[in-house]
Amino acid sequence: MLKLLRRWIRGGPDAGREALQAWCESTGWALRGIRDEPGFVIETRPGELAGRIEWGPSHRHYLGAHELRLRGELVMPADMHAVVMPKALMDTVESELFAQAVGRVRTRIDDTLPEEVRWLAVSPRLSGALMGGLKVDYAAASSHVPWLAHWVQGPLGDALAARAKLPPADAPPFALIAHRGRLTLRVAMPDPDVAGVQAAMNLFDLALEQARLSPPPPDAEDDGG
Repeated sequence: MLKLLRRWIRGGPDAGREALQAWCESTGWALRGIRDEPGFVIETRPGELAGRIEWGPSHRHYLGAHELRLRGELVMPADMHAVVMPKALMDTVESELFAQAVGRVRTRIDDTLPEEVRWLAVSPRLSGALMGGLKVDYAAASSHVPWLAHWVQGPLGDALAARAKLPPADAPPFALIAHRGRLTLRVAMPDPDVAGVQAAMNLFDLALEQARLSPPPPDAEDDGG
């Protein structure tokens, strides 16, 4: 494990990765390698981050080869799901889903697709009126539309709007996914560095905080009304 971590740290670009290691050490956190794959987990001290941070090969093709993942617990109905993405990314994913369905003349959704991709075929997108100023840059879909609308408004919406004004290099594609009692932030990140990880942490912390403050949705699925 130690050799694997050293190989990862020495890989290019060296400066960003060595800085990330030093940053973790300076905060009292531990950066540990993942067995049998090029990646790492950042272990924070209790009470400092309400979730888990890891980087490695992407589990979502639409985010490229590598991604940063942050996860945290969230109280929510078992049947509820919600996803927020940059609009261009959701449009692309949705187009691929449609093309696959038409090309293979499918009568049901492919179970091998990521769950948030399958949701796009069965759950309504948040309307432009409910997205407000975010509608140009972002898209969102959920089985519980009122909950989603409340979540993306206020502080989270402000943060997303500010992110949309950043250069692409400072605001890589991402997916915020709420499902099965968990909030997950996936960020495209070929080469992790301190600034990228910190930006993702800030977005995740705010998204999780606002999700926990949003009024609990009803147990029954919302029809998008």
